[in-house]
This record gives sequence, C-alpha cells and structure tokens, in this order.
Amino acid sequence: MYQISKKDFLSGIQKLNNDYPIIIPTQSKEKYYLKYFPTESWEKSHWLYPSIRTPQPLKSFYYPPQKRVATYPGSNNTVDQPVPRVIIGAKACDVNALDIIDRVYRNGEFSDPDYVINRDQNIIISSDCLDAGEFCACTLLNNKPYLEQGFDLNISKIENDFLLEVGSDKGELLNQKYFHAEKKAPNNLVEICNKQRQSLIEKLSKINREFKYYRTHQQAIERHLHSDEWQDLSKTCVECGTCTQICPTCHCFLMFDQPKDDVYERLKVWDSCFFAGYSRMAGGLTPRLSLADRFKNRFYHKFDSYVTNFGIEACTGCGRCSEGCMGNIDLRKVLLELEKRVVLKEIIDLV
Repeated sequence: MYQISKKDFLSGIQKLNNDYPIIIPTQSKEKYYLKYFPTESWEKSHWLYPSIRTPQPLKSFYYPPQKRVATYPGSNNTVDQPVPRVIIGAKACDVNALDIIDRVYRNGEFSDPDYVINRDQNIIISSDCLDAGEFCACTLLNNKPYLEQGFDLNISKIENDFLLEVGSDKGELLNQKYFHAEKKAPNNLVEICNKQRQSLIEKLSKINREFKYYRTHQQAIERHLHSDEWQDLSKTCVECGTCTQICPTCHCFLMFDQPKDDVYERLKVWDSCFFAGYSRMAGGLTPRLSLADRFKNRFYHKFDSYVTNFGIEACTGCGRCSEGCMGNIDLRKVLLELEKRVVLKEIIDLV
C-alpha cells in the first residue's frame, strides 16, 4: 500500500481525464450516482468519496441497457465500438459482480465481444466502503465490503489521506504515470485501515444478525423446487422487474429489429425473467406462465443452477433488489424463510 494525499490523488484523476473519459460517483442534493465525464470535462469540485455503493449498478458501463449491435442490409455497418474508460470509486459488490458475469459473457461458449472489450480496456479504481445501508449483505453472501482482487487500483480513505493499493500490472503503470504514489503507507495508517474494515464487517454482522443460515441456499431451494411455497413468498410481487434491472449480476437480454431510415437495426436491450413474455417460445407456449414460477426461477438461477454450472452464487449481497422492491420483498428474508420451511417440513416428516 502507498500513502497519497487527497490533493495528489485528485490531481491524478485530473491527469487521467486528459487521456480517458471517466465514470465517477457524484452528488446532486441528497442523491448520488455514477456519472460519465467525457475527456477533459471533470472538475475537482465533482469529487465525492462514496461511503457505500451507488444505487446504479456498475454493469451498465459494461453492457448498456440498450445498444445497437448490427444494421442491415448492406455491409456498411456503423455499430459503435467500446472505448476505454476509467471507473473510479466502484465498490466490492459491483466489481465482484463482474467476475460472476464473466462466466457467461466472457468465458462462456459464446462470448459477448463488446463486453470482453470493455473488460479488457476499462480501468477500475475501486474504493473501500466506509458505511453500510439497511439492506447491505455482502458478508452474508461470503463477500467483504472491500476488495482483495479484481481491481487495478484501490483506494481506502484514512482521515484526509488515502491508501492506494496496486492490484494489477495496469494499475502499476497508472500509478507511475498519473498518481506518482511512492511513499509506502506507514504501519499506523495500515492499522487504521484494517480497523475500519473490521469495524464495518462487525456493523454488517449486526445489520444481518437475524439472518442465520445453517445449510447452503442451494440445498434449501432444491427442497422447494416443486413446492407451493413460492406462491406465498411472491404474493406481494408486482412484476415490475426492478430487482433484475438494478441487480449487478443479472444479465438477461433481448434482441429485436426495427426500421431505421432505409435500413433495419438490431438492438440488444436488458430483459427480465420476471416478465411474462420472457420465456415465451415461437409457438406461443410460455413454460413459466405464473408469477410464482418466475419468482422461483430467479432464486433458482442465482443460488442453485449458477452454483451447479459455475461453482459460485450469482449474488454479491449489494441489497439493491430489496431496497428497490415495490412489494417490500427482502431477498434475505426469502432465503431464510425457505430454510425455515425446510426445517419445519423435516420435523413434520419425522413426526
């Protein structure tokens, strides 16, 4: 770890923005969000160190909600190509989500070329969380509120200074060219950083103290694959799709064509497994006609089939889905309720 002053760090961002467009958290009144700044447009007055993750997921800068992927007929395609960007202030739950999406979009049988380019070209300067929201649950999903890998540079705010950690060869080059952090962080600041991290882990433990799981989520869900419990668990769902749109790991999409001047363009847009038409087949058959089935499918995909196929749960515990749900459905409570009902059923079976 290196020690770098706030002044020097902001100067480094300014230099970065001379060469790259940047994405950085900013604030408007009481709301904060990730904002895109074109080259040479960012000002130091825009700086904000986010204490927790932004409401907007990072995935939108790797595969946008809508993108034109082709035009036809003719060979003169003018599809926009991704350009390198620097993402500053990303939190662990979002960066870890990219590793989950990589299993499908990057390392799968059919990779997404734009996503792969963005993963290779984009630069990540992550930052430790300093606080936790009501629905934050990263530690509940075996993650941490800070990163140990997956970043190029990581910053930890310690009083008026930052600790800067290099996480890749690309990050080392960035430090040498833009930030010039060469002073090793003294032991007392490293100790403060470690105490801050541990204190936040303890706070997250208190926030999630009522959610104690004694078996894996996969085991609980597999016991309910053909049960009627999902009808009750989904009774307040309004099928809005908010949970999938703001989830940092959800990656379902839809392709459709539309006329544009004298050609047609093919668009790729975010989709949601909660929508009734999502799994409709060419003949009109919809295998998941009921909302309860679609609700179950979301949990099955994240905590069962993804584990079977890739060895990892498709959830980082960011809490956005619970925070944004119009039906007040808390993912943590659903997982706990599934486990309780498994235990109850086992007791009944024994009797």
